[in-house]
Amino acid sequence: MAITQDSVYTYVQGLFQRGVVIIVGSGASCAYGLPSMGALAEHLNVAVPERLSEDDVSARREWERIATGLAAGEGLESALGEQPLPESLADVLTMAITDQVRHSEGAAIAAILQADQVSAFGRLFEHILRSATHADVITTNYDRLIEVHAARAGVRVDSMYYGHTIGRMDAALSREELYEARAAPAGRGARSVTVRQRPHIRLAKPHGSLDWFAHDGQYYRSDLAIPGSRQIIAPGGNKYRLGYEVPFDQQRNRANLAIDGAASLLTVGYGFNDSHLQTHLSSRFAQLPAVVVSRSLTSNALSYLSSNPSALGIEATEDGAGCRVLQGGDDLELDVPLWDLEHLVKEVLSI
Repeated sequence: MAITQDSVYTYVQGLFQRGVVIIVGSGASCAYGLPSMGALAEHLNVAVPERLSEDDVSARREWERIATGLAAGEGLESALGEQPLPESLADVLTMAITDQVRHSEGAAIAAILQADQVSAFGRLFEHILRSATHADVITTNYDRLIEVHAARAGVRVDSMYYGHTIGRMDAALSREELYEARAAPAGRGARSVTVRQRPHIRLAKPHGSLDWFAHDGQYYRSDLAIPGSRQIIAPGGNKYRLGYEVPFDQQRNRANLAIDGAASLLTVGYGFNDSHLQTHLSSRFAQLPAVVVSRSLTSNALSYLSSNPSALGIEATEDGAGCRVLQGGDDLELDVPLWDLEHLVKEVLSI
């Protein structure tokens, strides 16, 4: 049966009657002005040669190989390759990427906090948590926009770090911070006490975060510039090794457990290009109700959609004023830009 606007809306609404897992990719942050992979590549072309030591011959030789690939039109991930990079080059890449993302992140955070209305992500979190104690959110982004969306909506976040000004990594204590005790009359002047978890986002960031640091064998989360090495995994072959080290291994495991336990999937701005999630995601995606939302569906996203005839793919029309919806072998154009999460939650979920 051909898809219709009504069937699209009904399918999306049904996604949230189940235990939906949300996967957020770089496209969601680009919508707030953060750099795309292409923009990062342009920045690295300038910043990396300036930061590499003249004496570091192996790192410079490796960067020349990467720069040649970028100049030939390769994407950043492809140009970096799958082989481990010299440690000095990996460190320079991490610092350069951090600086560029942080430079754009401040304006994005201000826009979210100063907006007249809670953002689409914030309203979506509130919507899910009306009938659930937690919602699993996985993001491959380094920025803190998901955390800010949640804060603006008054939604708590379990990030595996506990504490405030400087938090320490401890999954159990992070979880315990979400418990609250409630007293209620129990008759004859007695009171009973119940303990429950506050509704919250259970966040997994398998590539790390701009506010994570390692220092003296301990792992911290802070918005301050504290001593230590920033914990993010830059694109390239090193991520395969680092993904199995602290703190990334726990985050990756949390993400994979969420995918394994999902009853439905929603991806926003995600290109399906991440090897850390694909092993679990590729098998689960074919089995679950799923909606893939992006300004432009990547070839990998289209491949995933082809594995699941019931899954919906939503991307922008050429002028961005409408959307193209794919399901099975059918496609439909609508004059509503449902590829934009703001329009999707307002139009389809009425929130």
